[in-house]
Amino acid sequence: MKNFLLAIVLLCTLPTYAQIKSAQLTASGLTCSMCSKSIFKALEKVPAIQSVEADVEKSIFTIVFKPGVSISPDEVKKAVEDAGFSVASMVLTTSFSGSRVGKDSHLTIGGNTYHVVGATDKELNGDVALRVVDKNFTSPKEHKKYGKATAMKCYESGMRGTCCPADASSPNRIYHVVL
Repeated sequence: MKNFLLAIVLLCTLPTYAQIKSAQLTASGLTCSMCSKSIFKALEKVPAIQSVEADVEKSIFTIVFKPGVSISPDEVKKAVEDAGFSVASMVLTTSFSGSRVGKDSHLTIGGNTYHVVGATDKELNGDVALRVVDKNFTSPKEHKKYGKATAMKCYESGMRGTCCPADASSPNRIYHVVL
């Protein structure tokens, strides 16, 4: 039984061979095209970003990341906040090859840890959308809703807790995502 449980824990915490390819970011607080331009310019300065397209009417920015370069959602969020706005939502498109997820599993992508909230057991292949549901990446109402899908304490803090697998190679920041 111990070997079985150890195997499950290892499967849920092994690094995945995946990379974040792009993101769709919705910003809040915009009132005009100059606001949109301000965010656009701030995002273009992020070293890992290859290109940005803006939909001014919907306040949506489609971001393509440079291949092989690590990116953290906090880095993108900081650029938006430095421009004077906030993130209403962020969906990351990530390419997977045979990665398994289940309830409260953890994925390591580009050196960052992603805690999958409320997932059923499945294998991820091809491009998969991961919606970041941490505080300041979604509305307080949605954050609370997704919090009901996990009992892990790291969900509220966004930092590695005793509930998370120990992995010295990745930072203490844990991003919470839904499929």
